[in-house]
Amino acid sequence: MYRPKLLIVALALLIAIAVFQLTTEPTLRPPAPNVTAMRAFLESQYVPEAGLLRASLSSYPDNETIWIANDNLLAVRALKLLGSPLWVNVSKSLARYNVSSNGRVDPLLGRLLDGFFCPEVRTLGSVHSEKFNVTFTLKIEVANRSCILSDWSSYADLVVYGALSDLLLGKKSEAFRLYSHLLSMWDGNGFRDKAFAGTYQSYKCALFVYLHRALGEPGGGHDVYFRCLEILSALQSENGGIITGYKVEKERIIPIGDPNTETTAMVVIGLYGDPPQAFQT
Repeated sequence: MYRPKLLIVALALLIAIAVFQLTTEPTLRPPAPNVTAMRAFLESQYVPEAGLLRASLSSYPDNETIWIANDNLLAVRALKLLGSPLWVNVSKSLARYNVSSNGRVDPLLGRLLDGFFCPEVRTLGSVHSEKFNVTFTLKIEVANRSCILSDWSSYADLVVYGALSDLLLGKKSEAFRLYSHLLSMWDGNGFRDKAFAGTYQSYKCALFVYLHRALGEPGGGHDVYFRCLEILSALQSENGGIITGYKVEKERIIPIGDPNTETTAMVVIGLYGDPPQAFQT
């Protein structure tokens, strides 16, 4: 006569255990881009004659251009994070050009910004590569300090750099304020900022991932974080590089553009780089 009651109690216990497991197990994260493949891609872009990485595979003119900054400034940190010995070569080449910052991506390297300025491109020369059978143009992007960007907070990438700079100053509340502003630009598939012209930029997802991690992964941005990881994984090409842009149609992520050095390096830093606070002394 007690058997039915015992069965009911046992069944109730099993249900309670199952519910407990469902509610206490951590949320599974989507897969991130393959780290070994990203390292292989970056190493394949190395131009030995210059000691630097070329910008792109096939998109002209970047496939015949070496950007000292932003690309190689970011590549040094990415290659070091990936354990590639090439970071030493690239670092020495940057030192020859006396380049350690460019007034834009500096917070990703642990350096403060002193404002937001229009970018200015300078050509520094050329180098012929037997490896690629191409004469590369060497260029650098620097800050034009006579042109102040008063609308910098309308651009997702600049908002990230501003927040990271605030973290370097110990101004965490200001960094969170900019983080919230950044989230307001998210439309479910990408960052629709002032520069948006129909194609989402992959590197802005990478920058969000980095800032989200630097702030301790606040709950309000978890959905965006997971979606960005999903997007970046979908944008990894067969050669390991991350494609520069994408569109979303009927929930399908459609890659737009070419895998390049800058985007891939930013993804590596976004996923594996230490937060800005780690650079503080």
